[in-house]
Amino acid sequence: MAGRVLIGLLIVFIAVLGVGGGVALITEGVDGRTAVADGPAGTLTPTGRQCGKESCSWIGTFTSDDRKTTRRDVELRDDQTVRRSDPTPAKIPDVRLHDGDPPVAYSTDYSPVPKIAGGVALIVVCLTVAVLLVLRVRRERKSRP
Repeated sequence: MAGRVLIGLLIVFIAVLGVGGGVALITEGVDGRTAVADGPAGTLTPTGRQCGKESCSWIGTFTSDDRKTTRRDVELRDDQTVRRSDPTPAKIPDVRLHDGDPPVAYSTDYSPVPKIAGGVALIVVCLTVAVLLVLRVRRERKSRP
């Protein structure tokens, strides 16, 4: 009985992880595409960096070209790899703002395709694994006397 509950929880965990993570990736890709297409153009003045295990991203103040929009603590997402040892640039031009919560800037060369494709792939793989586990559990129940 405890084994069934554990397998059931594992199936739910895999499905929720896949859908939640996939939707987050797809949302980031769509937000980036929208920002590059329609967001206010401007410059990011880096004030620091936020680092993960493999790379970093610039954090700074976004100022629109027309000076009407200013946002602080904006993360820049682009296709360039930033390392911990990279010198901080004075300004990063040609960025577009997605004024969400928190606000995020995207470089004009940002490609949303990897995020969207990765999100779709994560959903498909996790839901496939969850369905295969359900089918295996059902098959084992039927084979037992």
